[in-house]
Amino acid sequence: MSVTMRDVAARAGVTPTVVSRVLHNKATAIRVSEATAERVRQAAKDMGYRVNVMARSLRERHTQMIGVLHGIGFARAQFDDGSRYFASLMDGIVNGAFEHGYSVTLCPKLLGQSPEDAMSDGRFDGLVWYSTFPSGENRRMLEQCSIPLVLIHTRASEFDNRFCSVVCDNDQGIGLGIDHLIGLGHRKVAFALDGRDEFGEVHERQAAFVGHLARHGIISSREDVINIGPNEAGLREYFARGCRHTAVVGPNEGVAGSFLRVAPDFGIRVPEDLSVVGFDSTAYCNEFRPRLTAISQPLVDMGRCALDLLIRNISGETLTSPQIVFPCGLDVRESTAYIAL
Repeated sequence: MSVTMRDVAARAGVTPTVVSRVLHNKATAIRVSEATAERVRQAAKDMGYRVNVMARSLRERHTQMIGVLHGIGFARAQFDDGSRYFASLMDGIVNGAFEHGYSVTLCPKLLGQSPEDAMSDGRFDGLVWYSTFPSGENRRMLEQCSIPLVLIHTRASEFDNRFCSVVCDNDQGIGLGIDHLIGLGHRKVAFALDGRDEFGEVHERQAAFVGHLARHGIISSREDVINIGPNEAGLREYFARGCRHTAVVGPNEGVAGSFLRVAPDFGIRVPEDLSVVGFDSTAYCNEFRPRLTAISQPLVDMGRCALDLLIRNISGETLTSPQIVFPCGLDVRESTAYIAL
């Protein structure tokens, strides 16, 4: 027979209410001395008392489960290009969840059901949704969500501040990259796209690219946008016509990494002939030779922050700021250098 709170109370010489206060943080109006609390904890340990999480969840109508949803096509792109983006973000999400006593489930693919089901069937206390752009289908799905939800990479204003969001400062981050390249003497700088997501944060980063070049007196044009295309076909075409730029900025480390992979096929040396800057700066950047210089967004901290906001929302706390913006950094590695004279 399992040990109950009443059994622990009898052993410690206290009431069940005191046991609940000490072991479950309930009945918070009750003041318990440290000596009494230690006696309760020791009694529970000696008797092998264990919290019945399932029973507590049923009483409190909580599943202690967080779901992680991704925008359509977005997570697939993050896996396909080899980036460590997803792993870094999930480290923060999972660590934050565990600190609050929650488990994390990836959905909907692992569940074999639709995102709409995951949002309404009661299996989750809350959801984290990450994508750089809320498409029409995503928007309709999110607007129907009836449980606490936090966005990552999508601004709260996209949904009239209904949901809290966690984003990085894309403008400031791109500014760091541009300043770095200008400081190395580069004036012919391109921005790269992969054709899969030219909205949301990618659009912000491209706009920031144009703005920060203008700040340095450089006017960019359509000729300064390189679409690497499916299977890097567009990038190969660009190199075959002759590299017209001395530096390029990618909206993520996967796109930037394509330049490092393909350039040698055309006799283009990085960084001697072409400097390359990426965005995200996970451990993936160290797998290239030369290692990839990249604007860094603190993905682990962003994931942890999203969980903290979600748990506070689940707890019924009114949050004063719907959006948390994290500043970016710049990790200078070996893929950028002074322009050859």
